[in-house]
Amino acid sequence: MRKLRLVSIVLILITQVANCQPSVLGEESKGVEFSDIVVADSLSKELLFQNAQEYVRLLKNDDEKFELQLKDSITGKLCGQSTFFVYSSQSGILKKISGAISYYLSIEVKENKYRYRFNDFSFHYYKQDRYFNIVETGKVKNLGDSQASGWQRLWMRHKSLVYVKMQNQIKNLKIKMLEKHKKDKEKRAKIEW
Repeated sequence: MRKLRLVSIVLILITQVANCQPSVLGEESKGVEFSDIVVADSLSKELLFQNAQEYVRLLKNDDEKFELQLKDSITGKLCGQSTFFVYSSQSGILKKISGAISYYLSIEVKENKYRYRFNDFSFHYYKQDRYFNIVETGKVKNLGDSQASGWQRLWMRHKSLVYVKMQNQIKNLKIKMLEKHKKDKEKRAKIEW
């Protein structure tokens, strides 16, 4: 019975990972990337750029730390680096930080379409210092690496968490990018008689 339950959980995780459809970069880089070009009919470049800014603003309020590195309205590009913590034990109020996952986010907008790219995923090791503070060790592991000797199960759990989180981020981004602002509707109402 336990083996059947374990097999079903593994199959569910595999289907969730398959639904994300990450594109794997070259074998030498072992990187994971989530990207797509989305057609947004009848939405102007300015409105898409405003929606992208709003998405990034909401991302800062989430459980992530987002640092905006480039904001160019002329070329229609937003870029930045985001970081969130992953935990070794998920139960109870005493969560132990295992490390942090960082990734690079890029959103480019053009008239009636936009492109998003989540890439350069890295795991940053954390440990407890002698004063019981959780600090970064400076060691970094690429998320595309398949082996983590000594903690393979936790490594696979971190990777599956990232895939599910990115699937949710992409869904939220697509919803946010298709919003039409009230100001835009009011402008059109004033122009048209």
